[in-house]
Amino acid sequence: MITALDVANTFLARAKKEKIDISPMKLQKLIYILYKNYLKETKKKLFSDKFEVWKYGPVISEVYQAFKEYRSNRITEFYLNKDGSYNTVKLGNNSHFDKIFEKVWNKYRLIDGIYLSQLTHQRNTAWSKADDRDDIFLNDHDIFEEEEYEIVI
Repeated sequence: MITALDVANTFLARAKKEKIDISPMKLQKLIYILYKNYLKETKKKLFSDKFEVWKYGPVISEVYQAFKEYRSNRITEFYLNKDGSYNTVKLGNNSHFDKIFEKVWNKYRLIDGIYLSQLTHQRNTAWSKADDRDDIFLNDHDIFEEEEYEIVI
């Protein structure tokens, strides 16, 4: 099964290849947007990790813990397993994941984490609904119902 950390490493591998900086905040939001798009297009969860309602938007605690040392700086290393290896989601077999990953990456790769955080805070987002209810976690139904973000730059 895919984990949020596998997805995180997949984004980091692409970013490294294309020489694009990713901060922990940006990584969290890219994972969230990918999860949302995957859920909407396949009607299936991409992974079982749950997004928590944090001050700056949806966060997966395990991903936060893995990369918190970078604070607001560029992440320079993958999340490593105990044996020193790292996992990514294998791309290139033209799966639903591949198509959705490419779509999300191409649309959001050059947007910084602060702007992505603002997108997740808009009215009627899954984060704002969970925050209004004082929930700890975002609800998958709300994530599924969330509109596509409109980017204004």
